[in-house]
Amino acid sequence: MPRPPDDARREALADAMGRYADGDARAFDHVYRELAPAVRACLHRWTGPSHVDDLCQKTFLRVHRARHRYRPGAPVGAWVLTIARNLAIDELRKRGTQRDRTTPEGELPDVAAEPPEPEPDAEVIAAVRDAIAQLPESQRRVIELHKLDERPFAEIAAELGINEGAARVRAHRAYDKLRKLLGPKD
Repeated sequence: MPRPPDDARREALADAMGRYADGDARAFDHVYRELAPAVRACLHRWTGPSHVDDLCQKTFLRVHRARHRYRPGAPVGAWVLTIARNLAIDELRKRGTQRDRTTPEGELPDVAAEPPEPEPDAEVIAAVRDAIAQLPESQRRVIELHKLDERPFAEIAAELGINEGAARVRAHRAYDKLRKLLGPKD
């Protein structure tokens, strides 16, 4: 089946994103189907093949979390690719391969694929899980939302019905307790 003209596709995509931002969860399927191939291709070019799946998933997770900030009628593709690009830059910085430089066209440089990082030790993972399980529920929930879901403290506070300062205090206390539980035994 032939694809609709680009203007019609962009308009349909903006409409789907607007509906998704307004709460129509089914509209996300259209947004994902249309944009995932382009996101994956860009991430592959920017970071190499080893991180494409994770970064694509994180991109659309951030799209989901930021859907309420989408301005109806704005170009969806550019918005989503900006999110993907920011995640790629973060990943390259984390790997130490991004040296805060871009090409003259303002794009990320091509990066050769690097070997995947070694899997964490099963004993370490078990120790961290055990330590997190020992936290009080209020602290454990903040840690899960902050570290695992990568949510900002303002969102965490809103979800838990507390103020942002209280969320930060709970996180600080939880991280302090985790340091003591996981640190060297004297």
